[in-house]
Amino acid sequence: MNIFVSANNTDQGKTYSTLLLMEMFAKKGYKVGVIKPIETGVDKIPADGYKLYNKAKELNPFLQQLSIEDIVPVRHSLPAAPYVSGEVDFQKIKTSYEKIKPLCDVLLIEGAGGILVPVKDKFKMIDFLNIFNAKLFMVFSSKLGMINDFLLNKYYLDSNGIEFTWAINLFDEKHYFEVSHPFMQKYNPLFIQKDLDKITQKLLGE
Repeated sequence: MNIFVSANNTDQGKTYSTLLLMEMFAKKGYKVGVIKPIETGVDKIPADGYKLYNKAKELNPFLQQLSIEDIVPVRHSLPAAPYVSGEVDFQKIKTSYEKIKPLCDVLLIEGAGGILVPVKDKFKMIDFLNIFNAKLFMVFSSKLGMINDFLLNKYYLDSNGIEFTWAINLFDEKHYFEVSHPFMQKYNPLFIQKDLDKITQKLLGE
């Protein structure tokens, strides 16, 4: 099973959430793997990718043979959308995927930015869903403004017939429950910090 992890924007907790999901799937007995096809803003070592790489090797011994280049095949120094930051070599991404996929039961694929981030002309981050035949997991920040972000993303995904599982990353629990939860509660949100078991069950279709 492949799961593509995206969010309402950049710096909303994709890597943090991916790490927690990896741990939970491993706890449930699955061989877990991870790939971050593109990371921008890289100064020598891909910061997010390195965390994912180390966690993957810790949880799945079969991944010890892999390098950081396998986990993050495309790296650019400019912290911008891939369309702007540099050329994206899809063959590199495919090669990495084909090395990692046979070594795991559940492969988490972490995107860059949000679902409509441009990668190339006529190719956006959301289009990786089809390439990897992946389920979509969305992380929504609890910060002020998340209601609008949630509704915009939900509208786009629903309008395009894209099913998704989602959860809220609680940056400030007290603030969220005061300013956003009175509206969000009707959508029965799950929370990264509290509901990992339920989240993984939904992703597994249980």
